[in-house]
Amino acid sequence: MKKVLKWIGIVLGSLLVLVGLTAVILSFIGGARMNKTHDITAEILTIPTDEATLARGEHLVNVACKDCHGSGLSGQPLLDEDPIGIVYAANITGLAETHSDADIVGAIRHAVDTDGRQLFIMPAESFIHFSQEDLGAVVAYLKTIPRAGAETPAPELTFLGRTLLGAGLFGNVFPAEYIDHDMAFAPMPEIGANIAYGEYLAAFCTSCHGANLAGSQPADPESPPAPNLTPNGRLANWTEEGFLTMMRTGITPEGRELQADFMPYESFGKFTDEELRGLWLYLQSLPPASATD
Repeated sequence: MKKVLKWIGIVLGSLLVLVGLTAVILSFIGGARMNKTHDITAEILTIPTDEATLARGEHLVNVACKDCHGSGLSGQPLLDEDPIGIVYAANITGLAETHSDADIVGAIRHAVDTDGRQLFIMPAESFIHFSQEDLGAVVAYLKTIPRAGAETPAPELTFLGRTLLGAGLFGNVFPAEYIDHDMAFAPMPEIGANIAYGEYLAAFCTSCHGANLAGSQPADPESPPAPNLTPNGRLANWTEEGFLTMMRTGITPEGRELQADFMPYESFGKFTDEELRGLWLYLQSLPPASATD
């Protein structure tokens, strides 16, 4: 009996050592991912300063940036969990004082910092689909915003957080690892209620709802799965009016109230009626699909 207990103890001890060693390795891998750099040369853009361009840039920033970076764009936590760590969306005010045009393009289009380090939960998989004109407008507007607030800290994960990251349990939180950095700029479609412009806007949806918009797990590990937006998904029985109401209020045609933390209707609701109608037309034109397609 004593021999049996001894061998059980040896086996359990070995397993504990193995688990501990695995956690250390995964934590190292997670830390390496947080510090991984990419050798990317950001595209050189002409940055206009005319009123129409700045207004377009302000419109896009209001829609696409404030949900993560805060209403004043001075940064806020994206992830703040004691056992895991804290990750901030950066303070993006005063960029004209600290960043070149290429630095800003690199962050938006390629999800890399000024030193090439990949950025955490920066949805470049959406922004890389911007036209050259729209990206230039966003950069132009951001450069007009004066500095406000303190510098946000770099991401800091605990041992557990780095271990989970190394194990791949956070999903695709580093878009710089998988986007096509050589992708050409998208052509600028006519702005309005048309399918081409709706497809252009739908790029904002892919970071949560998946490349084919058939549903996916967003990069934010705290988010619930995003639903299927193709015609055999949740929108199957909706009308255009119901869709626009949901995008403005977060209330679905079924009367369900969406959580603003996960469905940024307060930001996307800043699209004009014509823009949202274009998005609706595009979603209705999609072939029915599932998340496994």
